[in-house]
Amino acid sequence: MAKNENIWKFNDDEWKVHIKDDGICQKLIDNFNLERSTLYYENGKFSEETSWDLIVPNDKIEEVKKFLKDEA
Repeated sequence: MAKNENIWKFNDDEWKVHIKDDGICQKLIDNFNLERSTLYYENGKFSEETSWDLIVPNDKIEEVKKFLKDEA
């Protein structure tokens, strides 16, 4: 689950959500029609993604937060 410190206001119309679980990330993409905006890699391997930021519009953020809470 994304904790509150992993959800922040990105600009006037959007939020960013940081996700470390690929399964949860893919569910968010599929269920809410979101896109990965930032990819994070560890250990210097660009083939191994370890976490992602998703951009969430204002009108979907409450649904996304509820989804993340229910998935915990």
